[in-house]
Amino acid sequence: MILSKDINIILTQEEKANGFQKLFDSKANIFHYPMIKTEKILNIEEFDISKYHFYIFTSKNGVKYFFDKNFIKIQDYKNIKSICIGKKTEKILKNYNIDSYYTSKRNYADKMCKELKKSKIINSEKSLLINGNLSKNNLFNCLKKFSDIERINFYKTILVKKKEKNMNELISNEKTYTVFTSSSGFDAFSKMYDPNKTKIISIGNSTSDFIIEKGYYPLLTSKMQSYEGITESIISFFKNK
Repeated sequence: MILSKDINIILTQEEKANGFQKLFDSKANIFHYPMIKTEKILNIEEFDISKYHFYIFTSKNGVKYFFDKNFIKIQDYKNIKSICIGKKTEKILKNYNIDSYYTSKRNYADKMCKELKKSKIINSEKSLLINGNLSKNNLFNCLKKFSDIERINFYKTILVKKKEKNMNELISNEKTYTVFTSSSGFDAFSKMYDPNKTKIISIGNSTSDFIIEKGYYPLLTSKMQSYEGITESIISFFKNK
């Protein structure tokens, strides 16, 4: 769909992701000002991958930083049994020639936990949940109720603290729609800019809940928690406006 050239959409995720391609193709004005960046955590105690029966990945960053570890690289990791939250994470895992043993149908922690509890896949096995330092404990606490699970953070999320002059001028002088794909992204934004100066678009309920807790209200919350999902929600919003 072709959108008006007067529409200014600001993306705040770390990378220019392919999932937003339809927005770039829409002819709207698309700006990219990352509000977060991720880095690997260095001081992780090495372990034998045979220690865990299942490895649970909840994001592409989890996959990336897990396999970036040298002590993982030198082991025969291609036969590990992995569990993924959603198709996007599963796709990234395949870049390492690993097929997902189980992939949850929805990109939500609570849905994943319910699916795993019902399937009883991990009930009697030792599993490792791979997260980032800012990931909430909701999934871990839920899985812990019926399985033997540990959590290790393989990466850390860092809030961008350098204010961009062009960004500030954009939201101050133009009507903008700013897309937030994580709570941390909004947190960083709200510490440098005034959220009241832009229309807020959120990737999902958990991010929207965080934004509301901060005293702001999203104009739009994506029904599907993915870059493709939020893109479709944005295009549909303007189509029906």
